[in-house]
Amino acid sequence: MKSEVKIWSPATVANLNVGFDTLGCALAAPGEIMKLKRIDDPGRVVINCIEGADLDLNPENNVASVAAKSLLNSLGNPCGIEIEIQKTILPGSGIGSSASSAAAAVVGVNELLQAELRLDELIPFALDGEFLASGARHADNIAPAIMGGLVLCPPQGAFHVLPVPPNWHIVILHPQVPVRTLEAREVLPVHVSLAAAVEQSAWLGSFVASCFEGDGASAALALKDLYIGPYRSALIPHFDSIREIAMERGARAGGISGSGPSTFWIALNSDDAQSIAEGIQAFMSNTDIDYRLYSTQIAPKGAHLIQ
Repeated sequence: MKSEVKIWSPATVANLNVGFDTLGCALAAPGEIMKLKRIDDPGRVVINCIEGADLDLNPENNVASVAAKSLLNSLGNPCGIEIEIQKTILPGSGIGSSASSAAAAVVGVNELLQAELRLDELIPFALDGEFLASGARHADNIAPAIMGGLVLCPPQGAFHVLPVPPNWHIVILHPQVPVRTLEAREVLPVHVSLAAAVEQSAWLGSFVASCFEGDGASAALALKDLYIGPYRSALIPHFDSIREIAMERGARAGGISGSGPSTFWIALNSDDAQSIAEGIQAFMSNTDIDYRLYSTQIAPKGAHLIQ
């Protein structure tokens, strides 16, 4: 076993409009760092410090420690683990803050103990941490945070890593306003029409086919959101204005990341992505809302060991 490891873990975009609770991707930026150290106290997990966010140090109330302990227990508790977290993905951002921490924790334990579990085998343990944060075991943030790339999560069976659409450049806007996952779910309709369900499933099929065909433009075109975004957009400050700016400056698609408040906007070249970011920045600078803006792409790797 190693004595200490350092893990980088990505932010994620879940749903991607067309795949509610089933589709997600890892982002090349932002990402955060977690250090895990072996201690001589079998089965004990301790959070030593958290930088960048005001989160609970109690190991029973933190997604990273819960995920780490779940995996550690399954491996027979050969040691204890001390965790240090450097948060850059803010909680409540809608870009997978809790998933990034849970992913880093289980990848870190796997590396620290040299357990040699496959990435997909780590997902159930990370979901134990994610459940603490969201009350659900949806893997659309966790799976890409661990496996990297673009991942389709079926109700049962293996996770599917899809070919990444070529030439995708993604602009992420995180307005720093609270949107609780529970609140975002409460605004969703209990029932949708058969016509809407059929059309949405057809767009999801078109998206998957476009990924395998290597057609980035058609994949972006397929990102329709017929029964989630229209209800949640009212929770996102200036959503309609941001959408208009992004589309005018070359975005081929966009929408709400996870339950918000972050939004994502997809361009097919770096020049359009830069123009979108500049337009959004100019607009947001005239509001009274703090925000973070990222220009990024889909990360081929999920949480992984760094030096």
